[in-house]
Amino acid sequence: MSLQPRLIDAVPQANRQKPMGVLALGLSRTGTMSLKVALEKLGYDVYHCSECVMRWRENHIHLFKEAMEAKLHGKGQLWTGAELDKVLQNYTAIEDIPCLHFVDELLDQYPTAKVILTTRDIDSWEKSVRAVIFKIVNLRVVRFMAVIDPVFWQPYHWLLKATVDKWTNGDLSDSVALRKAFTDHYDHIRARVPTQNLLEFHPRDGWAPLCEFLGHETPRDIPFPNVNDAAYTINIHYFLVVLRLWHISKKYLGIALVAAIAYGLSWCMRAG
Repeated sequence: MSLQPRLIDAVPQANRQKPMGVLALGLSRTGTMSLKVALEKLGYDVYHCSECVMRWRENHIHLFKEAMEAKLHGKGQLWTGAELDKVLQNYTAIEDIPCLHFVDELLDQYPTAKVILTTRDIDSWEKSVRAVIFKIVNLRVVRFMAVIDPVFWQPYHWLLKATVDKWTNGDLSDSVALRKAFTDHYDHIRARVPTQNLLEFHPRDGWAPLCEFLGHETPRDIPFPNVNDAAYTINIHYFLVVLRLWHISKKYLGIALVAAIAYGLSWCMRAG
């Protein structure tokens, strides 16, 4: 029996021009956005969850939904590292979800990449995850958008929900499962990556250890980035709701306008 066609099968083979330099494999809410900005200042092109969202017109959210359905739920054929590279070929660093669901594939595909493990106190991490990612997943307006917007919000909400379900075994109130997912993830990375190729990093460590590890000069007179607090992240998602509502409503406003013009013309013709 032939396999069903996949979205990734329609994507051309990768033609990578620059090697993958950094795999930042710390979990979300461990300073990944601050690290993203720092890596970009050092010249890296970074694929973060925010980049996946921004590339929605290029089908990135749907592509990773397909990959995650296969990886997390056994639906369809698993993606290989080479198939991940089709999507990531223009980037020289990756971090955050959805890439974090493919740690082993990425480590195998990019064996020469440096690995950075952003870290955070587990109590602080749990509090942040619940205040941000869990909150976004459960916002009524977001769940409503997932119903009416199959182009963007449905796959994006699915991506976030599938992630927190994986971390909590489907029960967002299960703190034990959530904390175990954290420790298991970090233990797995430490077991897989040789010590000399691994940097455990917190944004408060600043430029020095990061630049030494990557072989870059430390930027002068540039403070290490400190971005993406909880309120900022929540507000960005409200903005995305408004933006997509505007895009969706424009279609119906256009239909209503055409109908009004047609009615007006027909009335004028009858009156004439």
